[in-house]
Amino acid sequence: MYRQVLVAPEDRDLQRILYRKSPTDQLQEYRLCTVTYGTKSASYLATRCLSEIGKCTDNPKLNRVITQDFYVDDLLSGGASEDECYQIYSSLLKHFSPAGFPLRKWCSNSVNLINQIPSACNDPTFVLKLSENDTVTALGLTWQPITDQFCFTFKHWSPPLNMTKRTLLSDINSVYDPIGLISPVLILGKIFIQQLWGMKMSWDDIIPSELQARWIKFYNSLQSLHELAIPRKVINTADSKVTIHGFCDASQEAFGACIYLRSASPNGQVQVHLLASKSRVAPMKATTIPRLELCGAVLLSELLLEVKNELSCLGMQFSVNEILLWTDSSIVLAWLKNEVPLLSYVANRVARILDITVNAQWRHVISKENPADQITRGIHPAALPSLSIWWNGPSWLLLKSDSWPGIPELPSEIPEVRPVKLVLATTHSSDSWLLNKYSSYMQLIRITALVQRFVHNCTIQRKLIDQRTTGALTVQDLKASREFWIRKIQAEAYPSELKALNSNLPIHRSSCLLKLNPFVDGTGILRVGGRLAYAPIHDNTKFPVVLPPSSTFTRLFFKYEHLRLLHVGPQALLSHIQVNYWPIRGRSLASRTVHQCIQCFRTNPKLITPFMAPLPRQRTTIERPFSQCGVDFCGPIMIRSGIRRVKTEKAYISVFVCLVTRAIHLELVSSLTADAFLATLTRFMSRRGQCSNLFSDNGTNFVGANRKLMSQFEEISKTHTTLSYLSEKSMQWHFIPPSAPHFGGLWEAAVKSSKQLLTKISSNATFTFEEATTLLCGIEGVLNSRPMTPLSNDPSDYQALTPAHFLIGGVITLPPEADSSTTPMSRLKRFALVQSCIQQFWKRWSREYLPQLQRRGRWIKATRNIRVGDLCLLRQENLPPTRWALVRVQDVHPGPDGTVRVVTLRNSSGNIFKRPVVKLSLLPSEEDEREEQP
Repeated sequence: MYRQVLVAPEDRDLQRILYRKSPTDQLQEYRLCTVTYGTKSASYLATRCLSEIGKCTDNPKLNRVITQDFYVDDLLSGGASEDECYQIYSSLLKHFSPAGFPLRKWCSNSVNLINQIPSACNDPTFVLKLSENDTVTALGLTWQPITDQFCFTFKHWSPPLNMTKRTLLSDINSVYDPIGLISPVLILGKIFIQQLWGMKMSWDDIIPSELQARWIKFYNSLQSLHELAIPRKVINTADSKVTIHGFCDASQEAFGACIYLRSASPNGQVQVHLLASKSRVAPMKATTIPRLELCGAVLLSELLLEVKNELSCLGMQFSVNEILLWTDSSIVLAWLKNEVPLLSYVANRVARILDITVNAQWRHVISKENPADQITRGIHPAALPSLSIWWNGPSWLLLKSDSWPGIPELPSEIPEVRPVKLVLATTHSSDSWLLNKYSSYMQLIRITALVQRFVHNCTIQRKLIDQRTTGALTVQDLKASREFWIRKIQAEAYPSELKALNSNLPIHRSSCLLKLNPFVDGTGILRVGGRLAYAPIHDNTKFPVVLPPSSTFTRLFFKYEHLRLLHVGPQALLSHIQVNYWPIRGRSLASRTVHQCIQCFRTNPKLITPFMAPLPRQRTTIERPFSQCGVDFCGPIMIRSGIRRVKTEKAYISVFVCLVTRAIHLELVSSLTADAFLATLTRFMSRRGQCSNLFSDNGTNFVGANRKLMSQFEEISKTHTTLSYLSEKSMQWHFIPPSAPHFGGLWEAAVKSSKQLLTKISSNATFTFEEATTLLCGIEGVLNSRPMTPLSNDPSDYQALTPAHFLIGGVITLPPEADSSTTPMSRLKRFALVQSCIQQFWKRWSREYLPQLQRRGRWIKATRNIRVGDLCLLRQENLPPTRWALVRVQDVHPGPDGTVRVVTLRNSSGNIFKRPVVKLSLLPSEEDEREEQP
């Protein structure tokens, strides 16, 4: 067929071929002018040609045959009579021959029709004249034209050497049964294959020998289906009354559905034939039988939909009078017929069934008369040809409808019902939803004015249509809308006052409006009747309109006026509003409006000040000096490489601070690299001892040093001799959050003190490395001799406690005491004396120094914790507040006391990073405002 379809001339050059029969021959060039096998467009072009031929005919029946009964170049069609079939034959030849599509291999179940078709002299296969047992293949089905029956043929099958799930699936799929005529047989193979999935075998694992024997026995039994002969004709005559009957059933292993056509001719002859069926294996996950029965009903509904669509496409010359669907599950019938709320699994499938079977009736059938039961149990192939209930349905289908099973009494209690909880609440009609819908005062006023205009126009009679209002909104329209809302909010806020004033009664003495002497004007609006009645000012200023403080309308009005007056302050805003209105608690409303304005807030943002955290355990626990340590860098300072050399280089100072005693250790560092810092850390720990915890900021040199230390620790830890030692002595490195120097205030203060002394001593002098090291040691001694506690004027008091007492037992800067080594004393007593002095220092530390840390110098007020999703401004030192970046809180990291001091942020570019909350300014929101209100 493809070779009969010409390719467009402009596309033929794309089908050029170079060919030669042998290497010695000359190359020959060919160009294919017709559709070529294997190209993607070949099938479409051939089918499109058939469609175009069908469009050229004026005969609707012929058009349907061409467009619906052809599958590529195979035709499978028919008619109600031999004359109609011959007319189809002659019309097809008439239209297809000029198009270059000569039809051949004609075959029919009517011998008379075959004899009417003349044979072509040059084509012996133009007409196929067959004997009684000869078969032809039509669209994959084997058909015996003379007997007009379908049959099944199976090729010789021998078991493969390696029998796996892959080969078994190939075997079962090789049996072509498109409409499910032998579903009860094939379901046995599907169930067998599903059992292999439960054994957790892969696709190419060889199955056990006992299972191989079962499969070989099953597949060999399929050969008995050769004896199967299925009549093609399913209805008596074209004028028969046709009824569709569908059956469904389920078991723990499978569920299925089958459809029958029942045709009753006018003379009373009734025939019932199987039309189609479908089968499915049950899910491996265990479920209830009613749910599986429901799945069978869904399968039947979908099969019915396919059958109806196919019958309409085939142009059958009969009409379906009735559709009856049968199930043996009374629970499924109850689900379909009751309107109670069901669980999602059942409700979704019931809705699907009812949507498809809207014109069908559901009935009940007992299990032994349900032909779909054969699918769920499976049938041996040898028993299928004689199984009348499968091929012709239950016997009562041959009887009149009065003899068919009726609808039984459905169960009163059915499973899978969704529990219903009824909650009733009293409510009243309100227009507050309109207030909450719009966030703009002017938009609210304009929408209300349009609604009022619409209501006004609807109330005007048709004969007075000229009085309807159209066009742009006027000042009067906006005024009427504003007065409507003022009356509305006043009625909700002051109902008792309005009731009393409208009745000419005094308002209650506890009313907040008592001192304002209110009255109701002619438009029903509550106004202030103060003491300015004779003042030479406008009436609206003499008698301003009362605005309730808690109304959304008042809030929107204040916001509108604040924006209109170019973001004035609270005092100016209130002064302007009081020209025509008297807002209750006006100062608070004006301040709140300005505070909630994002633009005003961005010009003067307020940074978050969380409650000061308790001191960490490392600062309040007695530890060896420098076992809990903080480190930072300062500098650079310029040093010379020699005394007589003028060339200078940068050097830095590494400041180590003991978190417990505030002792300071200074080291000169040649560069800011990780290697230089590791060398400094080694020198420090060689003199001061091992650190348990080291705290620092996020400098790149510290991060790199930590990475190298971790790798060194891992290598050393691999040896058995050092494993236990490192588990006790290894140092933990802690980094404070980025851009949070106040987290390391102790070492920041030490850096400041060191730089101050260095600046005063060195001025602009340049030192060598040795001189600078000596100078730093002197500064270290001075700083470690500073008192940790307040000095006393009493000469009998102890010497002031300093960090040096914990390092060397006394003040570094004081001259040495007299030599008392000649005093006779045993070594044990001297050791006890030294230990007693050390303990005395720690007692003074606990008694004199530690209580000083109790007081919080700032951040003493607890504020609301930052929450995920909050919108904030991120402080940037080099930019004005109006240009600070807008960030959203992605995650929070609360401290041990539950206060959030560090958060993870996301900016507009999608970058995620950590920052302390003191760098943030929380944007105002209505939710925060409501929380602050009492």
